[in-house]
Amino acid sequence: MSTIGVTGAISRSDNKRMTEHAVLYYKEIRKRTTDVAAITANTRFTIADVDIVKQHLFFNKYDLGGNEPERFSPSYDIAVSWQRLIEGNHIQEMDIALLNHELLEYSYMQAGKDFFEAHRLAEKEYNYAGYVKELDLAEGVR
Repeated sequence: MSTIGVTGAISRSDNKRMTEHAVLYYKEIRKRTTDVAAITANTRFTIADVDIVKQHLFFNKYDLGGNEPERFSPSYDIAVSWQRLIEGNHIQEMDIALLNHELLEYSYMQAGKDFFEAHRLAEKEYNYAGYVKELDLAEGVR
């Protein structure tokens, strides 16, 4: 079963190894200081935009329906996309969609939309979840 909202994207959270990898990788991302520059060098995104995405995905806390603001839960697919963006090898269309989606989602939230509405609107233009679903179907995950 996929979850939307808590991760900021669809997540194959039912796979324990994928979840464990995502948790560990998110911890590593939060410690890194060179990833934003690397992603900027490997894409056409600015340092400011990549930094916004990093803060949004890995640091910022939002009202996600719980008792207090919280960070997004780690997503295996986001972790893998972030890694490809850093390394610059085999960057996929879905990785660029992730950056665009998160920038748009963040801008909607800055304009006063709650996360769920911002996510829904951003998904209309940059359907990162659709890419994840395609991967799942190709890999027989669901």
